[in-house]
Amino acid sequence: MVKLSVIIPVFNVENYISCCLESILKQPFKDFEVICINDGSSDNSLDVLQRFKNQDERIIIIDKKNEGSGIARNAGLSIAKGDYIYFVDGDDWVEENVFDKILSKADELNTDILIFGGLSYYNGKGKKGGYSADKLPKKYLNKVFSAKDIKKDIFNFPSTAWTKLYKRDFLIKNNIKFQDIKVGQDQLPFFHSMIKAKRIALLPENIYCYRKNRKGSAMTVKKKKNFSPIYVFYGIEEMLKSENLLDDYKSIFVSKYFSKATSWLGKFQDDLKHEYYIEYTKLLEHVKGEYPFGWWTKFKPKETDGYWNLKLKQFIAKI
Repeated sequence: MVKLSVIIPVFNVENYISCCLESILKQPFKDFEVICINDGSSDNSLDVLQRFKNQDERIIIIDKKNEGSGIARNAGLSIAKGDYIYFVDGDDWVEENVFDKILSKADELNTDILIFGGLSYYNGKGKKGGYSADKLPKKYLNKVFSAKDIKKDIFNFPSTAWTKLYKRDFLIKNNIKFQDIKVGQDQLPFFHSMIKAKRIALLPENIYCYRKNRKGSAMTVKKKKNFSPIYVFYGIEEMLKSENLLDDYKSIFVSKYFSKATSWLGKFQDDLKHEYYIEYTKLLEHVKGEYPFGWWTKFKPKETDGYWNLKLKQFIAKI
């Protein structure tokens, strides 16, 4: 057994993975393993991983075909031995001397989930952004709270996997896994873990360094071209049904994730928009039929609607 398992999905990040691994391996805290999942990289990422493994026996490499970061993280979790799990992306890095800090706090408070912040880096310069520590909900500072305490505030917490330290037994016991989708893989495990956790706490510090605007990153694509938000909606709905929690969270989750699917309609790549619209209208009819109590019952989008027109229609439907 080790204290901490760091799980890193790796896909075509040969220019960045060295920085990521160096930031981890130089931590003064030493009792950890680093599970790197090479997700079918076509560049030299695997060679870089092997070079680091030859220098440090704490590195474990899983080499697999490309299936996306969600499946890669699940593969890492399946072999992890640490008391705690920390997810890091291969093009990012962590601050100095942080493992001792987050593990000590998690042990002290016996947390299922410890939540902290991260800075957004543009061309090497760190800035406060949507995931920085100052955005954490202040009314929960210096408290240990549970799922039932945050029902109305759940979306005030960051949904990213890398802003959290998880107790491994908690993830395994509750079968919390990432979705097999192109982007937004964090959403299902975020929602699932936050509604099941009995002990959650905040550490209002910026632990993580999030590289923004990297060429080739899925997060830099402005025009949408996959159906991920639709899959997220159905995935969370299925999870809530399996947990017998749909009645408790249906108004919260429908509004959030149907709105996300709607915003993508207005941003979708033109040559693929018709295909997305077909699946989106199926979702709309499903939502109207299963949840006849919200603004979506008055909502009438068109395939030709742009982002701002959809926002206006959504606003009108709400009032």
